[in-house]
Amino acid sequence: MAQTAAAAGATTPGTGGHRSRRAPHHRRAFAALLLAAATAAASGCAFGGGYGGGLSYGDPAGRQAGATPIPVGLLLDISGTDGTAGTDARDGFQLYVSQHAGRLGGRPARLSVANEGPTPSATATTMQTMLAHGVQAVVGPIDYAGYESVAPLADAAHVPLVGVVAQPDLTDISYVWNVAFQSTEPGAAIAPFIYNHVKSPVFAIGGNYPGDWEQVRGFTDAYGTLGGKLANAGGQATFTPATAFSPSAETTDFSPYLQAIKASGAKAVYCAFTGDEAVRFVQQYARSAVKDIPLYAVGLVTDGPLLKLEGPAATNITSVLDYSPDVDTAANRTFVSAWAAGHDGQEPSVYALTGYDAAALLDQAVAQAGPNADAEKINAAIAALGRIDSPRGAWQLASTTHAPIQKWYLRRVQVDGTALANVEIEELATLPD
Repeated sequence: MAQTAAAAGATTPGTGGHRSRRAPHHRRAFAALLLAAATAAASGCAFGGGYGGGLSYGDPAGRQAGATPIPVGLLLDISGTDGTAGTDARDGFQLYVSQHAGRLGGRPARLSVANEGPTPSATATTMQTMLAHGVQAVVGPIDYAGYESVAPLADAAHVPLVGVVAQPDLTDISYVWNVAFQSTEPGAAIAPFIYNHVKSPVFAIGGNYPGDWEQVRGFTDAYGTLGGKLANAGGQATFTPATAFSPSAETTDFSPYLQAIKASGAKAVYCAFTGDEAVRFVQQYARSAVKDIPLYAVGLVTDGPLLKLEGPAATNITSVLDYSPDVDTAANRTFVSAWAAGHDGQEPSVYALTGYDAAALLDQAVAQAGPNADAEKINAAIAALGRIDSPRGAWQLASTTHAPIQKWYLRRVQVDGTALANVEIEELATLPD
């Protein structure tokens, strides 16, 4: 991979690719009932301290039905640059557990939440602490590079690691699972739609960060295979300086890149940015000379709290993601309503959804592994799972990647009721395993 080269300059082409609104009034009464039911179900919850902030649900001693408590570590960014995403993933996980009487697979859930830390090495250190305390599964982390740093630790300890963000390319995934997606998949899912609706060329741009490299590459590879052409100079994607490599080099002024888009004659733009870069790019794009050129994006660019920060500048951005809060299923309506009841009427982000589904995955695996199963037996049970019913729609793990085979949704930022939202436009093709 050309990651080292890509890190060196602002426009170096890379070969690889990571990061609510108020619910309508008719949902709120139902949401309050759901939250009340969840609270009653989890009325035996006991909150206790731990090395990372322990949460013991239900019957910590495991006296009910002879079940042994299942210790699970939530390794998430709660207070750092990805704190909103980490908090949403934590809350999504805990919402599922609360809805299931404080249990996973019939066993009392003993959850320990730890902040993953600001660097990959700090994340690895926290992971080692979790493993030393005997967790039987770990959920997280949020940071892409941190994910890469802890995956080998999970494999070495034979403890399943359940990722909740885009999965990087990893050598050994024997004990690594993912409920989100592979980093290249969003771009690959939307490429046929853009090819069929936009005449080439398309300008591809992203942050100079491994997750963004992969997300852009997913689009450019698929688009090129279809016969599409890039408008970028030299026919290679453009990458802007990003915080991940040097805070002092973080891109605050996108005007040179917007001018390059204008000069290229692009008929559309596809972008992948993270956090503050996403907000700045969207806002500056909307004020620029290229504001009338259609903007397509990986859904993380406009998801959750970022859309609130971007405001009207994000209007009409078309994005691709594996979840939209307005997916019209009973499971999603229940999830959205329960989430809104506990989050001041806000709709869930994709991170809330993946936290929720990580709990659903472990719930089924622990149930199949048995009342006293250890980490290895739980890992084997994950490998044998079939369909997971989810608010996003049913999905199952691919045997080759350990990531979901799932539906993809085309979304467009529009006013829904009184607020901007990522409104589902259509379902895109499910990518092959």
